[in-house]
Amino acid sequence: MQTGLRELLESTPHPSSIKDGDTTRYHVKPVPEMMTHYFGRDSNGYPCLLLRSADSTTKAPIRLSEIEVRFAIPCRILLSDGSERTETLAAIICTTSDAVTQDYFAHVCETILRIVGPTPSLQDVIEAVRRLVDLFQKLARPSSRSVIGLFGELYAIHRASSPQVAVEAWRSTIDDRFDFSIEDIRLEVKASSTRQRAHNFSLEQCTPPPETVGVLISLFVETSGGGLSVLELVERIERQLDDNVGLILKLQETVAEGLGATISTALAMRFDENLAKSSLQIYELDKIPAIR
Repeated sequence: MQTGLRELLESTPHPSSIKDGDTTRYHVKPVPEMMTHYFGRDSNGYPCLLLRSADSTTKAPIRLSEIEVRFAIPCRILLSDGSERTETLAAIICTTSDAVTQDYFAHVCETILRIVGPTPSLQDVIEAVRRLVDLFQKLARPSSRSVIGLFGELYAIHRASSPQVAVEAWRSTIDDRFDFSIEDIRLEVKASSTRQRAHNFSLEQCTPPPETVGVLISLFVETSGGGLSVLELVERIERQLDDNVGLILKLQETVAEGLGATISTALAMRFDENLAKSSLQIYELDKIPAIR
């Protein structure tokens, strides 16, 4: 399902600010294929997702640095045809003027919509909102890895024979010493921006656990103005995941955790895909020189 929320956002003009008690005007459009939900802008021009649930029990609002959630509030909806009505909805608002973060909010909201479906219960909405809030909390933290390293891991997923299995294994709790861990496979990705295969390893990475196979993927990753962006690569992988919303959300959460507060610049960075593809090599970790 393609909801096209970013296209909806781009085509939605900024509404005039009007507030009447607890009612706020939202300039929105119904979400394609899910006409009970809306996407557009709030009275301040911020991107917003409005969700209708089967019940409208009140719940305490959530306010973070870049996201705000209010449950079961009266929303004055101004539609593109000029009509206006009031509905009781949950409002999720991205409260930042940064265009890249707004774009990413719309991107993640497409996954949230796949999770809740057209007729969610309030509990379904609350759980989906929790995942979205957790993701945006990660964006307020320092990055945990370099953009080059993350691009290398994402490119390895993209080139895998089964991207679904690769995402399942990515940053698995089975063995967090490796980038990918599943069953008896331990896989580490090393990306170099110098065109030299000079990588650093921990002793544990060079000596995988007994009865496991340690694998190294080495590739060159260089910035390129006309190359493949991090966000474009993420979107490619999402298409490879065949609408598996659980894996898509895991992918988005892991990217958010890795990039943290650098996401607004990191997602737009572009890298030479041809170089990454041609330089990708696979080695056995136990063949890497190390003191054992």
